Amino acid sequence: MQDVLQLDVQVSSLKTEYLDRSQLDYKLNLIKQNITEQYLEDSIPWVIGFSGGKDSTATLQLIFDALGELPREKLTKEVHVLSNDTLVENPKVVDFLDRQLAKIEEVGKKKLFAHRPDLFYVIKTTPKLEDTFWLNLIGKGYPSPNRWFRWCTERMKIAPTNHYISETVSRQGRAIIVLGTRKDESSNRANSMRQYEIYGMRLRKHSLPNAYVFAPIVDITNQEVWRYLMDYPNPWSGNNDELARLYYSAFDDLRECPLVVDLTTPSCGNTRFGCWVCTVVDQDKSMMGMVANGETWLEPLLNFRNWLSELRDDLTKRMNVRRNGQKGPGAFTFVTRKEILERLLEIENKTGYDFITVSELTAIQHQWYYQRQ
Repeated sequence: MQDVLQLDVQVSSLKTEYLDRSQLDYKLNLIKQNITEQYLEDSIPWVIGFSGGKDSTATLQLIFDALGELPREKLTKEVHVLSNDTLVENPKVVDFLDRQLAKIEEVGKKKLFAHRPDLFYVIKTTPKLEDTFWLNLIGKGYPSPNRWFRWCTERMKIAPTNHYISETVSRQGRAIIVLGTRKDESSNRANSMRQYEIYGMRLRKHSLPNAYVFAPIVDITNQEVWRYLMDYPNPWSGNNDELARLYYSAFDDLRECPLVVDLTTPSCGNTRFGCWVCTVVDQDKSMMGMVANGETWLEPLLNFRNWLSELRDDLTKRMNVRRNGQKGPGAFTFVTRKEILERLLEIENKTGYDFITVSELTAIQHQWYYQRQ
């Protein structure tokens, strides 16, 4: 009970923390004006990255508000709200995100684009079967990812989202990717954003051909994002207090994992909105915080993740020949893969959650069969 009360105090502090309201209103009005002008400037469809985190939520809220003030006859181009599910996301976050997406789709189609619901899409991408985490780790024996061998990001995050964006480009000729990235997040992120800026334009280049990036909240601060989310109504009736509790339940690292569209995006393993199996970072501070704040059912997941991280560095668990035929630490042995699978299934029994699909289990069996031939 004390932990819950402490969370309530922390969330309440977001609403009472001093911030010049007139200055925030001025900034928000400028952002909405930029959103409106960019939307009306051309017929290029928008693909809005939505992770369910604070920055993407603030961005989508401002878009809903700005477009909602336009006459219906001016809402004539497609808007795609795009999320990515790696299939190994923190289950608590997945539940929250799915509820948000359902509300966004309902309000987007029935209110904002009621005149043309065919212009509004809500999509959640997933990796191809051959690119899923468990097929690569357990089936192929890939060692647990680290910062030097981050094999998961391209397969599970970048490829699914970029495939959808590329399909949109191929149908429409071009696409504008709308992201909730901010320069206030880090100096590295600010430098990366400046690198691709097009002088005199709101857009910047993207690595995909005929795709551009629009970041409407690029210049607002972390404090301003939270105050906006706490003080202004959510247009799809999402619970921003619940969002804040989700952040504050995990220590004080208030970053999020955005929609990943290239390798410049940092690992999300120590944030609220990342994969629960992420071993790229040393510790999963978010899950540690959730467990410490009463979500004890997540403890088996945290222990499993820590074990996977240690397993990677245990050479007795890996083959002594790499995939290229050279001597050195290679794939996990078949005994180790079997042990990983058994422990994963035990966690499913303990928690009541399905963490691996039947399709993945079948594909793993096929991998083992052909690799043993």
